[in-house]
Amino acid sequence: MPSAPISVYIPAYNVAEFLPKSIESLLAQTLTPDEILVVDDGSRDASAEIATRYSKVTLIRHEQNRGLAAARNTAFRSARNEFIASLDADCVADPGWLAALVPNLSDPQIAGVGGRLLEGVQRTVADRWRAAHMPQELGPNPIENPKFLFGCNNIFRKSAVLAAGGYDEAMRTNGEDADLCRKLRDRGWKLFYDPRARATHLRRDTIRSILDACWRWLLFGSRWYPNGMSLRSVAGYALKIHTRYFVQLVRSDLRARRFELLGIDCLTLLHFPYREFRLWRLSRTNPAALPSHIPHTPAQ
Repeated sequence: MPSAPISVYIPAYNVAEFLPKSIESLLAQTLTPDEILVVDDGSRDASAEIATRYSKVTLIRHEQNRGLAAARNTAFRSARNEFIASLDADCVADPGWLAALVPNLSDPQIAGVGGRLLEGVQRTVADRWRAAHMPQELGPNPIENPKFLFGCNNIFRKSAVLAAGGYDEAMRTNGEDADLCRKLRDRGWKLFYDPRARATHLRRDTIRSILDACWRWLLFGSRWYPNGMSLRSVAGYALKIHTRYFVQLVRSDLRARRFELLGIDCLTLLHFPYREFRLWRLSRTNPAALPSHIPHTPAQ
C-alpha cells in the first residue's frame, strides 16, 4: 500500500445544497487525507462560503465559471501530493472509500483507480430513469484495465495526468473523464475499477434535466459527429443513432418491467435531435460552441 500522503478535491459549481455532506464524508475517512481542496468554479450560490467553514479545507476559486474539466485541472496543478483523489460535490463517500482506492496504486503500472457510485435518490421517475440508464459504476466485481473510469469518485497519479496533458477544458460538463482515460491508456498506463470503494449519489433530477444530462453524456462520451455537423448529419443521427438508442432503452425497460420509464424513453427521440439542431444552428455563427471532438465545417 502506498505510504505517500493523499490529496482529495471536490469540484464545485452551485452545489451549496450538497457540499457540506460531501466535505464531511471526506473528513470522516478511515484513511485521513493529507489535503482537502474545494475548487469553486465561479459559483453564484454559497458554495465558496460553505467551504471556508471547514478549517481542514483549502478553497481555490475561479473568478468565473470555466467548466468541470478546468476545475479538475486546477486541482491537479494545485495539489501538493502525487496521489490525488476526486469526489463530486453531489456525492458522499463511505468512510472506507479512500482506504479501498489507495492500495491499488501499489502497482506502478496503474495510473488511476475508480470506485462504485450508488444512486441514493430515486424519488421521481427521472431519478429512477437515471439509475436505470445512466449508472456511474461498472458493477459489483473488480475490473482490471477498464476502458475508462467515471469522474465522480477516483484517484489518479498527478504525474501521469499532467504528462497526458490533463483534462480537455473544451469538455465543460461531460466526457472529460473518458477522454483523460483514453489518453492515459494510449500512453501505456493501466486503470483499475474497485467496487469496494463506494460513494452515494445525492443528485435529484427532473425530466428536462435528465434528458439534457443524458444527451451531453452521450454527445461527449460517445464522441458523436466526428466528421462535423451539418443539417444532413443531424437528421441522420435522428433517424439512425437516436432511434437505435431509443430501441435499446425500450427493450431494456420492457424486460425489467420498468413501464413507468417508457415515457422518458420516447422523449429522447425528440429531445436529442432538438438539442443537436440548436447546436448546429449556433455553430454556424459561433464555431467555438462545438465540442472539441467535432470539427467545424463551414456553411456551404
